[in-house]
Amino acid sequence: MDPVIITPDDVAEAVRRAPNWKSPGLDGLHHYWLKGFVVCHAVLARQFQEALDQKSLPSLFTTGITHLVPKDRDTIDPSKYRPITCLPTIYKTLTSILSARITRHLNSNQVISRAQNGCRGGGRGTKEPLLIDAVIGKVVKRNRRNLSAAWIDYKKAFDSVPHTWLERVLELYKVDCTVRDFLGQCMGQWSTILCHLGERMTAAENHIRIRRGIFQGDCLSPIWFCLSLNPLSTLLEGSGRGFQLRRGGTKVTHLFYMDDLKLFASSRSHLMELLNITCDFSNSIRMELGTDKCAVLHVERGRVANSEGIDLSMPINIRTLSEAETYRYLGMSQNIGVDEAGMKQSVCDVFYARLTKVLNSLLSGVNKTHAYNGWVMPVLMYTFGILTWTQTELNALDRKVRTIMTSHRMHHPRSSVMRQYLPRKHGGRGFLSALTMHNRSVQPP
Repeated sequence: MDPVIITPDDVAEAVRRAPNWKSPGLDGLHHYWLKGFVVCHAVLARQFQEALDQKSLPSLFTTGITHLVPKDRDTIDPSKYRPITCLPTIYKTLTSILSARITRHLNSNQVISRAQNGCRGGGRGTKEPLLIDAVIGKVVKRNRRNLSAAWIDYKKAFDSVPHTWLERVLELYKVDCTVRDFLGQCMGQWSTILCHLGERMTAAENHIRIRRGIFQGDCLSPIWFCLSLNPLSTLLEGSGRGFQLRRGGTKVTHLFYMDDLKLFASSRSHLMELLNITCDFSNSIRMELGTDKCAVLHVERGRVANSEGIDLSMPINIRTLSEAETYRYLGMSQNIGVDEAGMKQSVCDVFYARLTKVLNSLLSGVNKTHAYNGWVMPVLMYTFGILTWTQTELNALDRKVRTIMTSHRMHHPRSSVMRQYLPRKHGGRGFLSALTMHNRSVQPP
């Protein structure tokens, strides 16, 4: 990797990519102001370069604020809280610049495995692994093939990666030594302050040092985490095991989305080899598997075969799915393939619940349109290409949306249907149509 020289253009680009009003950390600074005060970019570039060369950063910029957000009404149990950490804007700007340089180095040398979709630019996120998985499921059913698959879940993955391993992977993949030393120094200073309902917790008057795991909330943490698990992909791909869609074709050994891992093999013994590789690697970097959330599936001649759980080389046992059971992977309930009927019902329930919530809100008409397009419709759009929607189903769904809007006095029963979906700048109301969005997403141009 070439040495990093930070310029004002780098600062301007990092600031441009950042959201305007994302919650800041202890510095209380929003990116909006950095975008407006262009004159400060040269000063920031000079200060960032000095910090990089001197391999040090003031402790203010390596201290986050962790807000504890309750997951449900059981607020007594600490495990029922979701920690959301807000980092200082200056620190996020600097790590955004470093992340761009590291990503460029990784891409130019094709370091990140193609099986990892969590941090690859230009990809379709979770849709790519789900589409590959759906194709494998259809091939297994149609051709009555054998398949053994396993879903692997890491326990507190982001919070359990050792700092020594994070430094080691930067060295393994030839990241610039100045950047390595700087990030290693910052890791030693990482700390956070706990807050609940906007108030600093009395038991957390002193900063809590982060001795393990990745400081989340900036642009660098996802790519760094994916890099820490990349050697596992190399080991799995080098095992020679996996599932072949056709004779002479590429073997699919696994799919990764950040820490969500799914293994594929053509037989039980081959799957055992892949599982042992995964367990040995995880044990060597001191990461634990959440065995209660792991599962195995065996398919023989296109049908699910019942069997007992798998005992691995480590003292853990992974349950085996039966034909009636499903596993939720990247938001989809799966067995051999996706449970289409169950998923459609579940998606529609969430879709209509969100629609009703928007229509019952006190938002203005235009803001209800924005809320529908940005919060309600994405629930449905996520499934396009993965679930098989017919034109009749989508027409019925659009019709029911208009019926619900009529009952909430948002749509006259005799008003133009076409105007409902025309853009506002052309005199329409600007609502997205499920049928149109599906055809645009799935059907070729």
